[in-house]
Amino acid sequence: MVGLIAIVVLFMGMLQIQRLAREHTQVLSAARQQAGQDALAGAYVLRGDLPKFIHDWQPGPDGAQYSQDDVAQLDNPGTVSMSIAQPARPADLAVYVPNNMVSQEANAGSVLTDFFFVHGHDQSTPVQFYPIIRSAVYGADEVTMQAQAWLTWTHIE
Repeated sequence: MVGLIAIVVLFMGMLQIQRLAREHTQVLSAARQQAGQDALAGAYVLRGDLPKFIHDWQPGPDGAQYSQDDVAQLDNPGTVSMSIAQPARPADLAVYVPNNMVSQEANAGSVLTDFFFVHGHDQSTPVQFYPIIRSAVYGADEVTMQAQAWLTWTHIE
């Protein structure tokens, strides 16, 4: 009997994981689709918030790292710019390719305006947990999936 209960819990857990993975994939696909449409648009569009330059995550009250209650430790866009531009040796690159974006970024500028980031975001309807998973594993009735996608605007003439 105990073995049968364990098998049922494992089976229901696999079904729940499949259901959550499918929902997450759909939400991420919708966010990427929105960002992709904006990336190929004729005019530059930035929807919603500006990008956050995240250096690391501080664990939240639950103590688990990389969970919903974690707090982002933001970084300076200039630091991001330097970490992208400096390894490319911008002075040497400028000799071979004058007026390239990487060399210009190493000198000054904002990552936002120079790379023209576009944003896509989507959120699912609440996904209900199966009762056995709710009571044995997770302890919540439902979860909502969210996804964000950032791309660069590509103007094609």
